[in-house]
Amino acid sequence: MSGLHALAESLSARVPTTDRLEQTADAVMKVLSSWAPHGTDIFEEDWDVLVILDTCRADAMDEMATEYEFISSGTSVWSRGSATREWVPHTFTRSNLEEIRDTALVTANPTSRWGLGHEAQPEWPAFMKRLTRWDTVDPDDFLEFDEVWRYGPQNPFSGTVMPYAVTDRAISVWRSESPDRLIVHYLPPHQPYGARALRENRALNDVERAPWRALKNGKPREEVWCRYLNELQFGLDSVRTLVEDIDAERIVITSDHGEAFGEFGLYAHPMVPIPQLRQVPWVETSGRGRDEYTTHLEPTGGSDRLESAVEEQLELLGYR
Repeated sequence: MSGLHALAESLSARVPTTDRLEQTADAVMKVLSSWAPHGTDIFEEDWDVLVILDTCRADAMDEMATEYEFISSGTSVWSRGSATREWVPHTFTRSNLEEIRDTALVTANPTSRWGLGHEAQPEWPAFMKRLTRWDTVDPDDFLEFDEVWRYGPQNPFSGTVMPYAVTDRAISVWRSESPDRLIVHYLPPHQPYGARALRENRALNDVERAPWRALKNGKPREEVWCRYLNELQFGLDSVRTLVEDIDAERIVITSDHGEAFGEFGLYAHPMVPIPQLRQVPWVETSGRGRDEYTTHLEPTGGSDRLESAVEEQLELLGYR
């Protein structure tokens, strides 16, 4: 029996774990994607301010059209990524370097740094990294690279940076740097869904903390979708402040990718080019130019614990 037990343990050690299989599949898709770019290159489009609402589906934005005067419905484009880690290296490339040098990026998502490949690389097979064709820029290549997730106030119930902090910094950068172009990357409606818990001053429930597990365990799709829309509204309330305050002729509200709620058996945003992940809103509006908002937040300097900070935020967002 001891010999059989030892053999069983030996064979078990040779079988890749589920996590390892997922990492390998992700790596393979990342390599393939890097060699076959498709979708809208944002730098080829006409805009002054580009608002990114992370994981926002086009049909979700359509549902918001009657609630926000700056949103029109029915317009969408095909994204260059099914996940931020795919969209970032397809977007911030050296072929776009001239435009990027005049672009300020204000971001709540640590994947903006991770996706450029310079900090906290995900643990996927090392040989795969050498096969990708992406040629990304460095953070220093931007006119401004403002990582609000590093210092901004966090939602105490979800741990992710508050959207009003992103608006605060975006308005400040718009005024102080006068960039040719400004990209503002909000986290909502990305999970965890902390908007309702914040409003009701309570801890996250199981659906809000882990929506995909809840769906797989039989929670009605409508219940999870409702929390997702709550989170989208949470982000759009802050976008409204941005739109009302800045004087920008062309503001586009879009997303880096969508979200899967069980379509094709998929959840969240794996790197698979299905419509629910690649079709994203493209809402065009203009800034009202009121210039009344008083900014409060200042970035903190230094890079101590940068890698561990990235890891903490990625774990909150469900990537670890």
